[in-house]
Amino acid sequence: MKNIIPLLSAGVALFWLAAAQAAGLPLSNQSIDYQWVAKHIEQNETGGHAKYLAYWSRNEPFPSFGIGHFIWIPKNVSVPFEQTFPQMVAFVSARRPAPEWLQSLTPFEPPWPNRAAFDQAWSKPKLTELRQWLAATKSEQAEFIFQRLVAELDRLWPTLTPAQQQHLSYNVNQLTQTPQGVFAMIDYANFKGIGHNAKERYLGEGWGLVDVLLAMPETTETTALPDFVASAKARLQLRVKLSPLDKSEKRWLPGWEKRLNRYLTLS
Repeated sequence: MKNIIPLLSAGVALFWLAAAQAAGLPLSNQSIDYQWVAKHIEQNETGGHAKYLAYWSRNEPFPSFGIGHFIWIPKNVSVPFEQTFPQMVAFVSARRPAPEWLQSLTPFEPPWPNRAAFDQAWSKPKLTELRQWLAATKSEQAEFIFQRLVAELDRLWPTLTPAQQQHLSYNVNQLTQTPQGVFAMIDYANFKGIGHNAKERYLGEGWGLVDVLLAMPETTETTALPDFVASAKARLQLRVKLSPLDKSEKRWLPGWEKRLNRYLTLS
């Protein structure tokens, strides 16, 4: 059976190239403790519960995996989100090979067509092996999240005006002065996106990382993290205000804000 991982790895090579170019932002030169980052992302995404390393929510038409809840979209499912699980598998497999069954999937699509099939397979070898691999590669997954952030900022950079580029670069530089500031950007981008997806906006207003950074005042090293948290809360509050009533997004806001508040107390 054809091994899909080398094909995915070609895309990862381009991904690394984009990340290395990094649009003049200081993020690409950061020295990151990926074990520390992984611990806090996992806490935010799973509450520290290993069972959520492979999870299919009753509210979603796709499963998610790993510390970053990387989504994997089944065949014939259409959603306005970019799946990230295939790219993560390719990135991490370059260091820690994925389970053989996962490497051999052709096409690289979930072998469970729906949540019921996923739940039935929970204790069977494929999902057990996958959870074990995900538990053993948390630091590598954190590095994938960071490098994906850098690459996406690089791709978005040419679409910004010179004034926006200057403002974004300045605020990113202030946030990178502390590990907590770097983590806030990494976690928020994984949590709410970079802000470049036109489908993820309400009435033209976005809530991704770039939207948050551009809405921040020109900050300082000491105020950068509180300013970031305040700006993120304001963007998410605006999202809820503009969201369709039938989505009932207001119910999610307290949890989102609780996550943002944790950035201020990281150690």
